[in-house]
Amino acid sequence: MRLHPVLEGLHSAETFNTEFLEALFRRVREIEARPAEFQEALRGRVIAHFFEEPSTRTRLSFESAVHRLGGAVLTVADAKSSSTSKGETLADGARIVSAYADLLIWRHPSDGASRVVAQYAGVPVINAGDGRLGHPTQTLLDLCALERRWPDFAGRTVGLMGDLVHSRTARSLAWGLALMGVRLVLLPGPGLDWESSFERRLIDHFGMRLRWVRHPLIQRWTGSAEARVLEPKGLIQGHLFQEEVPPLERLDALYLTRMQRERHAEIKPAAFPGIVPEMLRDPLLQDCLLMHALPRREELPPEVDSDPRALYFEQARLGPWVRMAVLLAMLREDAWPLPELTPLPAGQPEPGLGPCSNAHCVTHSEGIPTPWRVVGGHRRQFLCALCDTLLPVDYVGCRSTQRVHPAHSPAAIQISPENIQPFRQREEALAAGYAWGG
Repeated sequence: MRLHPVLEGLHSAETFNTEFLEALFRRVREIEARPAEFQEALRGRVIAHFFEEPSTRTRLSFESAVHRLGGAVLTVADAKSSSTSKGETLADGARIVSAYADLLIWRHPSDGASRVVAQYAGVPVINAGDGRLGHPTQTLLDLCALERRWPDFAGRTVGLMGDLVHSRTARSLAWGLALMGVRLVLLPGPGLDWESSFERRLIDHFGMRLRWVRHPLIQRWTGSAEARVLEPKGLIQGHLFQEEVPPLERLDALYLTRMQRERHAEIKPAAFPGIVPEMLRDPLLQDCLLMHALPRREELPPEVDSDPRALYFEQARLGPWVRMAVLLAMLREDAWPLPELTPLPAGQPEPGLGPCSNAHCVTHSEGIPTPWRVVGGHRRQFLCALCDTLLPVDYVGCRSTQRVHPAHSPAAIQISPENIQPFRQREEALAAGYAWGG
């Protein structure tokens, strides 16, 4: 067996499963209800926080969680105060810092950085936000906040609004909501939509379908009369399928994101979508929870804060409790376990597929080869194993038969994961000793 090794820790919302989420919701309630039972749980444990980007809520809520559990904290809150400013690599930094701690919590500006750290650290790693790729613990507290308002997620409709291409919180939440059977309405600002390959992965992985809906507010938010909807195939609401482009009837929650200027997002301020108080009188938003990972800007004015539908301060309040549950599961599995996360492969750093096309990928900032991993069944995709960017693969070889086939042919799909060898060109496979087809 030549299966890829998996990464230890929490790096992506892609690793969530419903058993894990439901158990986490219960554990968070236990911790909130009886905090004294957990105040010595991490006595003698040291957790290192290494934040190479600014943070308020994530860093302080993690530190609060460690202190509430009786652990000790080591913190690097500014990369300029660390050896990173002297050119130290992520690999070396991970080796050093993990020697001082039992668990690492890492934030970094490059997509996929926590996955690199995990390959060199000798302890588990939690991704506290890496570039625009993901922020899994933010998604956990977002889902926890919704779970307290909704008895069931299935059939709910949630809008994701704003800077989708740069927002790691929106990407992570989309994965978590899709897992829970939620319909997603995509409301990006002009020029701020996420890449089609990410959306295709969501559709393929969860068996979703793409539809379009219309509503006057959609035009105000996005500049387009219609919005895309990703939904479970078995879900039917009202007359959604009786018209070619039906109206959007309701939103159960709206997740707003700010323009990610630190990731070079640019748009005319007047064109960036957001909420103003008068919109809250629209029937579409009658029972709509307003969510935001914060900090906010013009997209969410303070006048909305007193509205009972505003959920964003509750999201932030849950931060320490949710992160306490995660820390307990990783460091005190003997007493407070959670169901295992779905493994995330580290990937194979083999030459041949070329550099990652994502300019923000950690492979570029760290000067390392691009590892690959494969996802999907009948529609296989080859991704950069660090930043999940689609890699160009047109041919797939089988290591056991030494035969090569077109990537989407039936013969290629039958190849087991441990025997897959991808190629960009047929000539590369033949030069490597593979025979054609058969």
